[in-house]
Amino acid sequence: LGSLVIPLVQMPVFMSMFFALRKMPDYFSTELSDGGILWFTDLAAPDPYMILPVTSALTFLLMMEMGKEQMLATSPQQGKLMLTFFRSIAVVMIPLTMNFSSAVFCYWTVNNTFSFAQSALFKSASVRKSLGIWDTPKPVPGAPKPKGINEMLQDFMQNKKKDSGDTNLKERIEAHNAMIEQKKGGRRKRK
Repeated sequence: LGSLVIPLVQMPVFMSMFFALRKMPDYFSTELSDGGILWFTDLAAPDPYMILPVTSALTFLLMMEMGKEQMLATSPQQGKLMLTFFRSIAVVMIPLTMNFSSAVFCYWTVNNTFSFAQSALFKSASVRKSLGIWDTPKPVPGAPKPKGINEMLQDFMQNKKKDSGDTNLKERIEAHNAMIEQKKGGRRKRK
């Protein structure tokens, strides 16, 4: 579930930009009608050759492919499923968004390109070292397999049902504190 936090935090910014760009032709039609370049001279109109929707989908796909190693390393089964989902989104995105204004695709393509470049830059060991970013830790041999989303949600619901049982808050706090003290005692003995 932690991997969903960053996209959820970024979602309001993305949605705000998307809706703002979709409404811009209503307010700035004259400025956008001749603000484009090359084959898309009218930013308020859809790309007549569908080059921008395809480019946007390709840059999104490149961005997903760049991060697939980490996606697969954290949870191989779930990572494969998510990778397949994102690949299909890239393909389905073309016909679903082909009538969007060119301004939206300019934003998406540039945003995806910068995200791709950032991911490529952070894959470089020398860049990570110069910025003080450590390598991701290797899996511990014999460690339990990471849980998928379904298992995490089931555990959460079971724990929620247990917590809402007879035990009151004071008993839970005392048990938690006793467990912490026990762990501290175990660490002191090892030293």
